[in-house]
Amino acid sequence: MKIIIDVKQIFIILVILIVSFFVGREAYFHMTPQVPEETEVSSKEMVQTLDALMGNYYKTQDILTIPTILKYISNLNVIEYSKHKPAVIGFLTGVIHQEGNKDFVSDWKKLKISSKTKRAIDIAVIVEPQIEGLLHTQKYLKDIKSIDFYWGYFAATYDERCVKLIINTKNNKDLPDEVTAEAEKTLQEYKSKYDLNY
Repeated sequence: MKIIIDVKQIFIILVILIVSFFVGREAYFHMTPQVPEETEVSSKEMVQTLDALMGNYYKTQDILTIPTILKYISNLNVIEYSKHKPAVIGFLTGVIHQEGNKDFVSDWKKLKISSKTKRAIDIAVIVEPQIEGLLHTQKYLKDIKSIDFYWGYFAATYDERCVKLIINTKNNKDLPDEVTAEAEKTLQEYKSKYDLNY
């Protein structure tokens, strides 16, 4: 009889411990910071770091920083990546154009980077042979994505033809207002960053 009571008591204690564990775990998760806020902050910081890395590339001309930049691009969420995609492709096009030797591109694609980043590299490889012709023949840019692309290209090359294209876009009265406004806005934004005189 005594053994049966001990088993019942042990069973009751185990049930109480299990219930307490699950209640305590739920309370802990409700008190911890919410994940979306952390993701939002890290995404913003990631964009700022990516912008700084791309903006400083021309000063260092250090091709070894590109894997770091590619990893930052890979970690951007879908919304941030779609906002920065034209500038990213422009930047990669500029790096490829500056370096001349294209062998390193295959090394980039061996890195642990996202499929969207590999596609951006593929697009840059396709655009790069055409870039000199585009810079030579274009007088102005027709859309906001093109403006972003040429700022990305400028970050890698400091090719002043990009700035002239954007100034011509800003001054072209035949273009939609949103395009000329974007050209104006980005010129003001990047004037001090790149120490531009115009």
